[in-house]
Amino acid sequence: MLMAAASLLVTVNDALVKEALVRADTGEVLFFRAIFAMIPLLVYALAWGRPATLLPNNRTLALLLSALAVLSLFLFTISLRFIPLATAIVLAYLSPIMVTLVSPLLIGERITKPQWVAVLIGFGGVVLMTSPSLEAKDWIIFLPILVAAIIAGRDILIRVSIAREHTLALVAWTHLMTMGVAALTFDPSWLHFDMHQYMLYAAAGVTVSLGTAGMIAALRYAAAASLSAVKYSCVLWAGLIGWLVFGESLSLAMVIGATLIVSSGIVIAWHEARKNRTKDIAADTR
Repeated sequence: MLMAAASLLVTVNDALVKEALVRADTGEVLFFRAIFAMIPLLVYALAWGRPATLLPNNRTLALLLSALAVLSLFLFTISLRFIPLATAIVLAYLSPIMVTLVSPLLIGERITKPQWVAVLIGFGGVVLMTSPSLEAKDWIIFLPILVAAIIAGRDILIRVSIAREHTLALVAWTHLMTMGVAALTFDPSWLHFDMHQYMLYAAAGVTVSLGTAGMIAALRYAAAASLSAVKYSCVLWAGLIGWLVFGESLSLAMVIGATLIVSSGIVIAWHEARKNRTKDIAADTR
C-alpha cells in the first residue's frame, strides 16, 4: 500500500513538472522544485534532531552520485516537454534491464537464463515503443533511454561502493546540486511572480520528496521483488494522468512495448531477489 501511494506521488510530480514546463524552461522548473523539495527533508532532520543525516560520509561519492542523478533529471525533464508522460516513464524504467545486461562485465555478477530472456523481451519492447517515432524530428524519444543508462550506471556504482551513506544525505545533495546547476541555466531577471506556477513548483517539490521517502520506507519492510510490480504502477498512473490531463494517447505498438518492458523488469527483480535469498540460505548453513 505504501509503495502504491509513493508511486502515485512520484508520477504526480512528473505530471506537475510537465505542466510547469508549458510556461517555464527546464532550469527554472528544476531550480524551484529542488528548493521546495528540500523543505520536507529539513523539517524531518530538524524536527527529529537528526541534522547529521543530511551530511554524507564520503563526499566524493556523494558528489558523483548526485551529478549522475542531476544529469538524468535534466534529460528526463527535457523529454517530458516533447513526448507523452507514460512513454517517458516506461523508457526510463529500462534501467534495471540495463543493469542486468552490463553487470556480468562490470561487476562479475552471474545472470540466469530467465534474466537474459527478460532482457531480450525488454529490448523488444523498446523497439516497439520507439519504432513509430524514428523520424529525425522525433530523436527526443531516445532521451529517456539515455536516462535509463545513466541511472543504471549510478545503480552499479552504488552496488560496488563500500560506503555506507544515509539515503537522506544523497537525496539532499542531489537537490542541492540540482539547485546549483539549474541556477546557471536560466536568467533570474526573466522571472515574474505567477502564483499558479509557484504552486506547481511547490506541489512538485513536496510530492517528489514524499514519494521518494515512501519508496525507501516501503523497501525497508518488504522484499524488493514483491514491490517491483507495485512500483511499475507508475506507468499505469502516467498513462491515466497523461490521458486525462494532457490529452495524450499511446498507439497499440507502444502499449505492447510498455507491457513487455514492465514485465521484463518484474521478472528481473524477482530473479534478483531469489538469488539473494539463495545466497542468504547458503551463508546460514555454513
